This record gives sequence, C-alpha cells and structure tokens, in this order.
Amino acid sequence: MELVHRNGVRWFRFPGLATFPDLIHGVFTRQGGVSRAPYRSLNVSLAVGDLPQHVEENRRRVQQTLGLRALVNATQVHGLNDMVVTAGQTAPAGEIPEADILITAEPGVGLLIKQADCQPVMFYDPEHRVVAHAHCGWRNQVEGILEKTVGRQALHFHCRPEALQAAIGPGLGPCCAEFRNYQREFPPELWQYQARPNYFDLWQLSLDQLRAAGLKPENIEVARLCTRCRQEDFFSYRRDRITGRQAAVIALRP
Repeated sequence: MELVHRNGVRWFRFPGLATFPDLIHGVFTRQGGVSRAPYRSLNVSLAVGDLPQHVEENRRRVQQTLGLRALVNATQVHGLNDMVVTAGQTAPAGEIPEADILITAEPGVGLLIKQADCQPVMFYDPEHRVVAHAHCGWRNQVEGILEKTVGRQALHFHCRPEALQAAIGPGLGPCCAEFRNYQREFPPELWQYQARPNYFDLWQLSLDQLRAAGLKPENIEVARLCTRCRQEDFFSYRRDRITGRQAAVIALRP
C-alpha cells in the first residue's frame, strides 16, 4: 500500500483502486487529529468516550483531506444490515442506525467505516459507478457479510460480481487474531483458517469469501497490515481496549 502525507494527516491507498480516476479512497492512520490520549489523535468514533468536538474536527479533517462534500457513517453493530445512501442522507444528521454495509452512487459522498481491528472492505463497480463499504468484524464475517454486500450491490444497482473491484483493509493479522474459544465462535468449516493453534488468518478468510461471492482473484487487494502490531499507525481494541477508531473511506469523485 502507498502511504500519503498531507498537512500532518497520513493515510494509505491501494495501488489497484488508485488507478481508477473517478474513485477516491483512503485508509487513515491514527495520526493527524486533535483527540487526546487514550484516543490520540485522529479518532472518528463518538462511541468510545472521546469529546464530541474532537471527533467532529477529526471527521472534518478526513473529509477535507479527500476533498469530499459529505461523509456518511453508521452505528456499527457487527451485523448484516445495509443502507443505500442517497442525496437526502448526506446532510449532517448523525449516524445511520445499525448498519454495517453502506452503498452509494452519489458522487462526492464518502462512505466512512470506523475500525480498530475489524477489516474495512471496499468495493467499486466501474461499470455502474457504485461504491460500497463493509465493516467486517469476525462476528459478521462468520455470518457472511461480504457475500451479503456483493448481493446487495447486485440487488440495488445490478452490479455483476465479476466486475467488482475489492480491497481488504488493515485488521487483525494471523499474528494477533487469537480465539481461544474458536470452537464455539467459528463453525467447523472455518477451522481450516487457523494459522497456528488458536490464531486465525482472517485476511485469507475474507479473500476466499470474496472469491466465493464471484469476484475475480485479480480484482481483490489485501492490505496485510495488522492493526494490533502497528501501534504508531493504528488504533487496536485488542491491544489497548480503551482506544479510538481510525477512518477508512471510499467515494466517487465529484
């Protein structure tokens, strides 16, 4: 991934997605915001105990950095609910309730996923000019959120899975994704994703789930950056418990 710096804000870009001129995206680090410890510094979540005015300023910086007219985010609950974002939902009116999949065809509207170990998974359909963003934690990963996201894009915008581009953002790597109770938490067909006893390769699981949903392997990028390991770059709930959430954003160019 390519690391970009601007006005003290740092974010990563996927090389493949960056080749599309009508697409804007960024996986932001924790650097470049105004929040104080333990949320230092570019925390974009209102649900972790940070001051609302700090979160508002951090979100403004993300939006300004990418040159977007609006940012839309949801209250993430590790579920399968989706929301199609239309022009009427782009005004500042709080968070969309209980949605972990956001989809839009509105130019200039950034779909914001907040994360600190869960994967942000971006989708782009160059045929129909549609973007989607999924909050992919292990719970809704087990329930099939990536397949659900592909299906909802097809339902709402007639997107063909084989035409989709996808990018799996930073999250817990196989080095740190420990599940001591995996026999209760994962169905037996997913036990094969153990990288070593009790540690799971959730990156590979997402990759395989996208392939099973019909995406071409050459159209899928994987960040392979572990949020727990990279303390300077990322918030991590597994590492710190009380901490912030970084932003990942995808949008159509205005």
